[in-house]
Parts: sequence; structure tokens; C-alpha cells
Amino acid sequence: MPTKEPLRRVKRLASRLNLPWNAVKACLRRFLLAAVLSQGFVLGEHAPFALGYIAASGSGLEGAAALLGGLVGCLLGMGSSGALRYIAAAILIYAVEFAFFDRPLYKSRWFMAVCSAVIAGITGFVYLSGAGWSQVAILNFASELVMVGISCLFFRGLGEDAPPDRGSLLFLTAALAVCLARLSPLAGNAGAALAVLLASRAGAGAAAATGGAVGLAVGLTEGGTPLLGAVLAFSGALTGGPLVKQKRLGTVLLFTACGLLATAWVQGGMELAAALMLAAVLYSILPEQLLRRVDRCTCPPVHAPSVPVEAAAPPSLAHTQFRLEEQATAFRTLYEHIHESVLRGEPPENSAVIFDRVAERVCARCSHHPVCWRRHHTTTCQALTQALSAMLDRGNAVMEDFPGPFRSRCMRMEDFLRVSNEELYRYFNRQQYRARLKNNRLAVCRQYAQLSALLSAAANQVGEEPERDPSGSAAAERAVAQLGLEARCDLRLDRRGRRTLEVWGKRLAPLCSDQGGELLSQALGVRMEPADVYRVRQGQRLVFRQSPPLAATVAAAAKEKEAGQPNGDNGLWFRDEDGVLWVVLCDGMGSGARAAKESKLLMTLLKDFLHAGVEPAAALTTLTGALSLRGEVNGGFTTVDLLQVDLFNGSAALYKLGGAPAYLRKGGSLIRLTGSALPAGLETDRESAPDVSQFRLAAGDLLLLVTDGVTDGEEDDWLRSMIVQYRGESPRELAQAVLASPGAGREDDRTVVAVRFSNRT
Repeated sequence: MPTKEPLRRVKRLASRLNLPWNAVKACLRRFLLAAVLSQGFVLGEHAPFALGYIAASGSGLEGAAALLGGLVGCLLGMGSSGALRYIAAAILIYAVEFAFFDRPLYKSRWFMAVCSAVIAGITGFVYLSGAGWSQVAILNFASELVMVGISCLFFRGLGEDAPPDRGSLLFLTAALAVCLARLSPLAGNAGAALAVLLASRAGAGAAAATGGAVGLAVGLTEGGTPLLGAVLAFSGALTGGPLVKQKRLGTVLLFTACGLLATAWVQGGMELAAALMLAAVLYSILPEQLLRRVDRCTCPPVHAPSVPVEAAAPPSLAHTQFRLEEQATAFRTLYEHIHESVLRGEPPENSAVIFDRVAERVCARCSHHPVCWRRHHTTTCQALTQALSAMLDRGNAVMEDFPGPFRSRCMRMEDFLRVSNEELYRYFNRQQYRARLKNNRLAVCRQYAQLSALLSAAANQVGEEPERDPSGSAAAERAVAQLGLEARCDLRLDRRGRRTLEVWGKRLAPLCSDQGGELLSQALGVRMEPADVYRVRQGQRLVFRQSPPLAATVAAAAKEKEAGQPNGDNGLWFRDEDGVLWVVLCDGMGSGARAAKESKLLMTLLKDFLHAGVEPAAALTTLTGALSLRGEVNGGFTTVDLLQVDLFNGSAALYKLGGAPAYLRKGGSLIRLTGSALPAGLETDRESAPDVSQFRLAAGDLLLLVTDGVTDGEEDDWLRSMIVQYRGESPRELAQAVLASPGAGREDDRTVVAVRFSNRT
């Protein structure tokens, strides 16, 4: 449809700029609504609604869009003096929001309402003082400031995070009706009447309230009907009652009759009667789907009967574990059935179909067709079977593949040879397509198996409830009391005996100091370190975790292939709450921006999986299958080195998907860690599991991860010698020295990650 073409253009522009469409829609909605509300004038030349809406839109992109819409609306719809006044007020309101958005005071619902009213008062006083202050002008100006603050309060209920409340919708309806009234009194009155008809679907009370509020607002406009609110409230109260039972025709007839009766006592009744009839006609032709959407916003929700607390209690962990195991079993069964059918697949295509198609294209139009394919059918089939074997082995057909008697008898041998090669090429393409389709189906099927494994792992983690330690909790509370603090402590031990301490109280900042940590460590007999700080209703909640005895220092050095181009290698490292160090190094295919994008994507996804508690082998296998499907469209692959180190006991594992070797120095010996797994993203007909090397680390050990731009592992004597001879304690120094060595490659992006382990002091 032509009306949708501008929206499609905006969508395409947003996709090119990598902007989320939902955010773009929200900004467009804010812009348009602010521009429209800037045209709503009451009590003469006062426009309070746009300022209140800008104050309620926040300090982010949506607030900026509302500000821009208000400025555009003011410039287009007001005179120069009036526009300057409201533009100045709008800019100051947004500046206050931007300055105070991160302050606790800003979260109060009254803060921006009061600020917007004060700013509107200051700017309005400056611009209106020249005209003098009569009693009516003072009263109108004060009313405008009150409406600015009220607008901000009501418009805050129109956020995107939750459905709008009925009060905010009612206020917005009144404001839009005022904007319509500026176009013409007939449009304003008709819009107000239409709002009452829509509200009547929610009942008599909603219709009467809507009629009174919207009618009063439109009545305050220039040329408005003073008693419009009374007329609409009367009509809405009768229309929303049980007389018509939500029948649209009955609603229209009753509303029109009531409205015409009420206008007999109102000044300007003929114009109002025309507006009521126009609203009735518009309501009659509205689509039912639109009316249902209005009902969802205006009709009050049906509340379920209250449930006792005992009946509404959450399910036990044992029940949750049981349900997760059932889901894992269901996905595993689904995988087995689908995997079996995919492996069985369709029967292979007979290669003899090549000459069947050639005969249809060439021989069917030949005059010798009855001779070759009827009288000498057996001889022809034997000759073609003999030629087919050579064609399949070579990949194309030549004249010598066909026996001499067949060549001498065939009247269109050149065309037969040409079409045979075409059909042979198509046959190979069909075979390749079937193989690729089978691989893709197997990759999707393996995702069910991985999902089953993830659910099983989640079920096992749910079943591992930490053990509480009351004596340790009491010891921690005594230690906290030594600092003059009152707090409640809860000490828990996981299945490996590692401690986590939670502390609740007020003004707990001294606990985060070195003295507080030392007191807690002495009380519990193990070294504790602060992990997280949360704000709660009672004050603060601090989380301390047992500090691992092993420390790791990680450093990286990188060099792009060409100056000014992005590096196609990406790496990261972090320590999780269980005291496990993760180091990731990804190398995208090739170099430059595309390689950097591919490696960063895999690194980000892998980080999310690891943070979620997914086992590294399962995470890599899942991502490999997913990226293989993505590679069907975009191509490319990414090598991965993933190091996992438990800093409590030194147990470590290196997971590899392709890539250069890793180098581990323990004491005076050097261990070279390699693998044969394919990189992530390469198509494969089997489940691609990463290569895993397991070992144990101790203080003084050194581990180096490199990309194949540094060395491909074939000529790495220089690198091994450098690692063994290095006597420093700085991983950064070693990484930079390796990168600067003459033996390092120069034809690709190069990255070195060095990890040194030591005892925690």
C-alpha cells in the first residue's frame, strides 16, 4: 500500500544503521506526539501539554526525540514570540533531565513535574511581562503552570515498559481533543464525542468521566463550548449503561439521541449537534479489530480471586530439577528419532538419470530415435553405461567415452555430447545440494542433543543446594560487631566446600575496606574478598567469596596486518564467581573488518554461554553447529582457544577449535598443545567436538596462546626457545617480545596472550 511506503523506508534506514527497530519506533512516536501536543492551546495562547510531555519522556534518545518534535511543532504552529518562549522552556527542561537523570531525586515522580512547572513559569514570566498583568492574565498563567506539572505526572504513565494506565490515556485523549479544536471547533467537538463513544465500551462510569474531562478541556479552548463537558458526560453515562449491551448500532443511536436532547439547552447547539453526528458516523465505520485494541486499554482487568500464601508458594528445587530432567529426556528422544530419519534420508539418485534427461532433450527430436531406443535399445543402454563410468570418474564427458558403433550411428553426436556434460554438471550439483541439505539437517538435529545436555546440566546445578554454616555465620557477625556495625550474616558452602558470605545491614562501607576483609578472613579461617554490593530496602547486601590461593596475570599484544585496518583477532579474559579463570582467543578467517566482526561475534556468544554456566565443551559444540548454518550464507570460519583454570586447585583445560599451537612452560620444560578439530563455522557431516588438553598449573607456570599469524606451528623453534629462555615475570613483556621477534609472521593479523600464575599474597 502507498501509505506504508514511508514506514518501509524508515525500517530500511534503521537496518542499515544497525538501530533496533523498537527503539526507532519509540523515538518516532515521541517525536510525532510532542509535535501534535505543541498545537494544544487552552485559555487563549497557553500550550502546556508539550512541555509536560517532554518532561515525562526522560533524558535518553526518546526524550531527545520528544524535544525535537516539540521544537518543530512550536516553530510550525506558533508565532515567533510564542515559539521562542516554549522552545526555551523545552530546552531547559531537557537540560535539567540530562543533568539529574542519575540522581536519586530524579526518580521521584514529583521532581520533573515541579521542575517543568517552575521552568515554564520563569520563561513565561519573562516573555509575558511586556504585555502587563491583569487579573485574568495572572489566573490563566497560573493555570498553565499547574497544567504543565499535571501533564508531566499523567504522561509518565505512557512509558513503553508497561501498559498505559487509564488516567494517562484519559488525559492524553483530552489533550489530543484540544489539539483538534485548534484546527476547528467542529473537529475538536467531534473528537471529544468519539472518545466518549469509545470509552462507553468500558461502562457508564468510564464514559461519563471521559465525557466530563475531555469536554471540559475542549471547552477551555478558544471558541469552545463551555457546557460541552456536561453534554458529553450525560450522553456517555446513558450510552455506557446496560441499555444497549455493547451493540454498536444501539450505542450510536442512543448517544446521538441523548446528545441532541442535551444540545437543546446549550448555546451553539447546531454546531455541537453536527459534531455529535459526525462522531457517531466515524464510530460506526471503525474496524472491529481497532475497537478490540481500544478495549484492552480501557476496560478494567478482571482480577483473579486471591490465593492463600501457602497455595501460591513456588515449587521446590527438587520439583524444578525433576521437570528439567524430564525436558532433557524429551529433547533427547526427539533428537534420536530425527537423527535416525535424517541418516536414513532419501534414496540416492541413480546416475542413469543423466542419459534419461539427455534422451528427452536430444534424441526425442531425432529421426533415428525409434532405431536407437527401440530396435537397438539393449545395445544403446550398454554403450551409455560404459560411457557413464568414465564420465563420473573424470567429471566430464569426451567423445572417446562412447563406443565407436554408437558414435557412428548417432546423427547428433555433438549435441549429445554437449547436453551430456550439462546434465552431468546438474547431476553433480544435485548431489552436492543433497549432501549439504543432509549436513544442515544433522546440524539442526544436533542442536536438540545439545539442548538436552544443557537442560541436564541445569538440572544437576539446581539439585546442588548450598549448605548453610550457622557457626560460621555467627563468627562473621561477631567480626562485623567489632567494627561497630549491626548486620545479619549468612555463610554457605557449595559442594566443593568453598564459602560464600552474605551480609545485610546499613552503612556497611567499612566492611569493604582492607580491615573489614581481614576481620572476616580471620573469623572464618579462610581468605575472603568482596564480590558484589547490592542496594536493598533494609540498606545494603554485601557478598564475600572465598579467595582462591592461585593468582593469574594476563597480558596481550596485538598487531594488525595492515596499518589502519581492524585486527581480525579478538580476545578476552575474566574470572567468574566460582574462582575459575577463562581466557578466550578467537581468530577470524582472513584479516580486516570482516574477520574482526566474525571473531568478535563468536567471542561475545561464548562469553554469554560461559557466564550462564554452560560447560565449555557444550558451549563450543553448540556454537560450532550454529555458526556452520550461518556460514552457509556468509561463509568464513573462526579458530578458538579457550583456557579454563580453577584457581583453587590449579586444574586446567585448553579447548581448541583449529588455530596455532599453545605453549605451556612448567619448570624448565615446555609442552606444546595442539589439536585436529576444525575451526568453528566450517561445514561438517559429524558433530564437531573441540580438542581438549587437561593439565594442572602451579605458581611459576607460564602459558602462551598465539594466532596463526605469529606461527602456524611448523617452524616454531624460535618461539619455543624464547619461552624457555625467558626469565622475567611480566607476561606483557614476553607477549610484546614475541610479537616483535623477526620469526613472527607478517602476512596476517598477529595476537599473543600470555598468562603467568603465582601464589596470591
